[in-house]
Amino acid sequence: MNRCYYTSSSMVFAIVCCTLVAHLISGCTSKQQPKKAVAQQLRAELLAKDPTQFAAPMDLLQVSATHSTVYRGKKNISEFNLHSYLIHFEGQFWAMWSSSKIKEEDPDQRLLYAVSDDGHSWSPARNLANDPDGPNGPGRWIARGFLVNDGTLQALGAYIESADYGNHGQGVVWKNLRLMRFVWDEEEWVEKDVFADNCMSNFPPTRLGTLWGMACRDDAVNVSMALSNNIQNPSWSFRSLAADSPFDRMEEPTWYSTDDGFVHMIIRDNNSSRRLIRILSKDGGVTWNTPVLTNYPDATSKNFTGRFSNGTYFLINNSNPKHRYPLTIAFSHDGWTFSNPVAIRKDAPPMRRKSPGRESIGRNGFQYPHAIEHTGSLWVVYSTNKEDIEISEFKIADLF
Repeated sequence: MNRCYYTSSSMVFAIVCCTLVAHLISGCTSKQQPKKAVAQQLRAELLAKDPTQFAAPMDLLQVSATHSTVYRGKKNISEFNLHSYLIHFEGQFWAMWSSSKIKEEDPDQRLLYAVSDDGHSWSPARNLANDPDGPNGPGRWIARGFLVNDGTLQALGAYIESADYGNHGQGVVWKNLRLMRFVWDEEEWVEKDVFADNCMSNFPPTRLGTLWGMACRDDAVNVSMALSNNIQNPSWSFRSLAADSPFDRMEEPTWYSTDDGFVHMIIRDNNSSRRLIRILSKDGGVTWNTPVLTNYPDATSKNFTGRFSNGTYFLINNSNPKHRYPLTIAFSHDGWTFSNPVAIRKDAPPMRRKSPGRESIGRNGFQYPHAIEHTGSLWVVYSTNKEDIEISEFKIADLF
């Protein structure tokens, strides 16, 4: 595919300056570090192979795709919709997400799901897990994704009794946090068990060598990697990734493994650097290196990483530091540096209604993506303006 990139000198200059300043600050200690460790840190910083390719995000090529609505929010019923996830199971696409009457993490927030034969025409939404204690009770749900275990379709939902984000770094944000597991019994979703206590996962667990790994945040939003030798009846060991400033507000982790034996965790930086953080593990997630601020731009939102069946890695995020649009995807042959970004969706529609939690700059747009590969296509599900759940299908052959 032919692509055309446009450069904004101011953004490139800012990224270069930030990188140079970081090295100057660390220069007094780097001489004591082993050369191999220094080289690895420098390599970890270079998540974007060529930052100039990301300098003008609204000028990126938008690839040909089919866009469809999974669910349109309903006034005074389900105006908030976010945290979407996707799976293909036994011939059907399944989508799940969080939904509340008015705004994010209200006490009435529930889990909805819908199904589709072709990925574009979706069934009416139904409750996966209803508001557990009514609109006046503290309990609520946050969607955390699907998994298939022993041939059974399962879903994860985080139960919480508060969403005090102003307490981040000072105390408990999510009271009584526990990650619950639901099982599809061919007719409805049935609550099965506590999958992980005190864990706000970001995506379902994946294999990391001989163990299963799942990035978690505890009730105070501290990041860890949870490890277990099985997911049928898991016994999780939590490996903390907590760090001092400027890495004390890490959020929304995703992870993947590369062929050289590293596990890469890519994390949103809530300290407003507007860049992604990377942390590396060489032993399957048991121990982790010091976090590194990369040169990859981000709107301070959720990212998603994956690997195509042809071996190419991809990274989806809002690579515009100013807005949660466009939603972009970039590619990597080795999982270390990503390049050739293109836009999945560019121009966000106007929000239908502004309300607390959805009116601030950057909250409109295409956000919180999840993606799967199926029948030669990449399927990306996301929220538009935190109001609707939409899906985009790209032919993988058109992405390269």
